[in-house]
Amino acid sequence: MGKKFILFWKNFFIMVWEIIKSMKSIRGLISLFIAYMIFHGWALIFFIIGLLSGNGWFLGIGSAVMLFWFGPGTPVIPLIIVTAFIIQRYILMDQSNKISVKQKWIELNEKKIKP
Repeated sequence: MGKKFILFWKNFFIMVWEIIKSMKSIRGLISLFIAYMIFHGWALIFFIIGLLSGNGWFLGIGSAVMLFWFGPGTPVIPLIIVTAFIIQRYILMDQSNKISVKQKWIELNEKKIKP
C-alpha cells in the first residue's frame, strides 16, 4: 500500500514536470504564469503586501488561500496545468503543444518506475 502511494505521487510529479517542459514556448510560459496567478499567485501577493504593510486583512486572506491550496486533496496542480493548456491553445492561439495528459499518465505507469 505504501509503495503504491509513493509510486503514484512520484509518477504524478514526473508527469507534471514533463508537461511543464513541453510548454517551452513563450506563450506556454505566459499561460503557465497566468494560470498560476489565477489560482495561487494573487494570494501570495496578498500575503507579501500584508507582511510589508502590517495589514491583517491582506495577511489573513493570503494565508487562508495559500493554506487551502496546500492542503491535502486539493487539486491545485492539475487545475493550473489544465487552465494553462486552455489559455495557451484557445486564448493565446498557440497550437505547438500537442501533449495528451491521459497518454502521458499511461506511459509513465507502463514504465513501472520503482520508488
